[in-house]
Amino acid sequence: MGQAKDVLLRQQVASDHKLGDSYSSLAIRYGLSYNTIRTICMRYKELGEPGLIPRYANCGRQVAEGSERSFRLVRLLKHLHPTWGVGYLLVRIRQNYPELVLQSERHYQRRLASGGNILPKPQLPDSPLVERSRLPHDTWQIDAKERIGMADGKERCFLNITDEKTASLLTAKGFSPGADLSSNFE
Repeated sequence: MGQAKDVLLRQQVASDHKLGDSYSSLAIRYGLSYNTIRTICMRYKELGEPGLIPRYANCGRQVAEGSERSFRLVRLLKHLHPTWGVGYLLVRIRQNYPELVLQSERHYQRRLASGGNILPKPQLPDSPLVERSRLPHDTWQIDAKERIGMADGKERCFLNITDEKTASLLTAKGFSPGADLSSNFE
């Protein structure tokens, strides 16, 4: 991969060429390709000293117009659907927005993995139909899991009681299917 040459090297190449050295002899002397030497000398002939300054803006991949917009869309969809892969997201985007210019799948995977563009977790508004508890022990959640297979081959059921506000486990009971639980929670 090519890389920018130092300004001092460029000046030395241009001055040696001005003294009459050929492109081939300069390429051998400086260990550069013939085309690199030729480009340096031609820019010096056209633009003078400013032509010897490296153009770092031309380095790297060219970013397509609208690619930042497409990345923001990919990032948003990935945030809303964390289990979807980038390939699937791009398929969905192409279906809904065929005019949108997209980069490669790997490009978006790299940018998402870099972590520099992480969105804050969205705060969903409370539903007016569901009132949330404001204090601990205001509301408890009861969850049952039935007939869970154990390593010994037997089945067990579990009952968990959790405080909604603090998400603390208040109690958990395990029992065999069909057992009477009325005396356990009095």
